[in-house]
Amino acid sequence: SSGINAEYGDSDHNIIPQVPIYRLLEKYNNLTEMEHKTYDATFLRRFEITKLPRYLVLSIKRFTENRFFVEKNPTIVNFPISFDMAEFIETKVSDKYTSTEYNLLSNICHDGPAKGGTYSTHLHLSSATQWFELQDLHVTKLQPQMITLSESYIQIYERADFSVDTKMSS
Repeated sequence: SSGINAEYGDSDHNIIPQVPIYRLLEKYNNLTEMEHKTYDATFLRRFEITKLPRYLVLSIKRFTENRFFVEKNPTIVNFPISFDMAEFIETKVSDKYTSTEYNLLSNICHDGPAKGGTYSTHLHLSSATQWFELQDLHVTKLQPQMITLSESYIQIYERADFSVDTKMSS
């Protein structure tokens, strides 16, 4: 699968490069042209989001492999707990939905070197309105502010009109 490439960090000004998730999602706004190479040609492509699924799964490309080694991209992707997809889709698409807002359900992270390290998951339990960190058999409560400081690898968002939190508050 084609992940979101987090190579846009500004390494000249930060110890660890950082990039906002909105910048990575620009790839799918149907305006930004991306160079695509095949074995015999190079051409430009544009990507467009034409549907808003119930669950939005973002895979951030953290690892690059060649014949000799695997490298890890440590760029921190700055992301909100909730965000609106309206700016990445055309009005004709957004008009089909009662909501274009998405809420983060889970954030899967990788800490450590490319050939090792550990995986952990930040999981939102909506019935308790609480975030938890799961790593192996350890489960600990987590403050929402801590989630955005991690090296995200996979994020799972749910469209707000399906969210338990939204339905309970209405």
